[in-house]
Amino acid sequence: MKKTVIFLTGFFLLACVSCYADGSPPDRERQLEQMVRQLVKENKELSRRLETVEQELSHIKNTEASEASEQAQAEGEKPEAGHWYDRFSLGGGVTGLVMGTLGDADSINNVRSTQDASYTLDLNLDADFAKWGKFFVHFEGGDGDGLNNDVPSFSVPNYDAYKTATALDEAALTISEAFYEFSFLDDRYGFDIGKMDISVLFDENEVAGDETTQFSSNIFVKSMGMNIPEPDNFYCPAFMLRAIPVDLLELKVVGASVKSHGDDSVWHNVFDDGMIAGQMNVMPNLFGRNGNYRFYGWIDKRGYLKNKDLSLVSGMSHSQAGKLADNSLTGWGLSFDQELLDGFKGFARYSQTLTDDRAVWNSDEDTWEMIPFDRTWSVGFELDGGLWNRGGDAFGAAYGQTLLTDDYKDANHHTSNENYVEAYYRFMMNKFFALSADFQWISNAGGNSLRDDIYIWGMRSQIDF
Repeated sequence: MKKTVIFLTGFFLLACVSCYADGSPPDRERQLEQMVRQLVKENKELSRRLETVEQELSHIKNTEASEASEQAQAEGEKPEAGHWYDRFSLGGGVTGLVMGTLGDADSINNVRSTQDASYTLDLNLDADFAKWGKFFVHFEGGDGDGLNNDVPSFSVPNYDAYKTATALDEAALTISEAFYEFSFLDDRYGFDIGKMDISVLFDENEVAGDETTQFSSNIFVKSMGMNIPEPDNFYCPAFMLRAIPVDLLELKVVGASVKSHGDDSVWHNVFDDGMIAGQMNVMPNLFGRNGNYRFYGWIDKRGYLKNKDLSLVSGMSHSQAGKLADNSLTGWGLSFDQELLDGFKGFARYSQTLTDDRAVWNSDEDTWEMIPFDRTWSVGFELDGGLWNRGGDAFGAAYGQTLLTDDYKDANHHTSNENYVEAYYRFMMNKFFALSADFQWISNAGGNSLRDDIYIWGMRSQIDF
């Protein structure tokens, strides 16, 4: 544009010279000199104005681009990444746990003191497709069962143990999860679908919900595996619908294929004999302190047997039991966590099946087993290390029970509710590495009042990257 102004100025100057070509030389020179000075002055003014206009246009373009980016982010979109690999992120952790019993672990079977170890590796690969959602892949591997096969309790003491050994007894890295997630309306609504860990989709808890950094015993981590029998394959085809219609409320619906069909996996007949759960989470801000009050219910249609029919199917397989083993298992539960004081949080969990006369098929033993309890509950707390100038540290303690069914107590002698106590201290070495000391006490293990109390010590390491 500047070149255009200069060209027009020169053209106008030549025209003026031509118009005054017939005047006297001195007059013509003076006139031309004045005109040139005037034109130069006007040309400078035009150039200055042009620069101002260009600057204003550039500012307007930058402002529009910035507003468009902010609007896209407000609508749940993200600016396009500069490179394809910018869309991906990788993280994970390694958990190691050594546990041992003090004294008899089982006075009836005379199992003496024992020490076992386990480890798990988690790798999480996330792909962000901006407004088109995200894709998550969770790789996992591990070895060792810990004390879970040595301690005859309903709640396993090492809920983190996950053995992925091959035929050569070497740990393999498996794809535990691979699912797609889509969110819209500022992440208030969305769905997940694919291969997922159903145990983490509901019954969460901020104080008692992570076996790698908090409590290790099953009863203080999840109701899954307790009142809700564990799936035939924990990682299974599943979907989750979620909504936050208002800031105070979150709703979820979860469905999963949790049953293996004979020699086929949970990926066979994915719409048969599944499980569905719904959860409502009320999230009040009581006196300026955050809390979660989760209420959930489930229906498990894997095929259960009524206790009164156990004698009829003695020696039969699950398939041979036919329609007798076509009963569902339903129940409900709650999981609360609430900040009570600065650095002090409490939790409470309760879970109950609506029927107490069910038997489940034990594929390892090829037999039907009466489900011994129908209710579990636990309470506890966590203290933040910031209270003693150790930010990142934490101390937690909890107590819980499993309550036996009337059918189980009638069918067995010397029964009593199982009791648990667990306490841990997590020491943060740095932001990537933590060590936790753990102690557990179990009485009436397996619902047997004749068993000696079991005392368990543990040391856990957690590396995050």
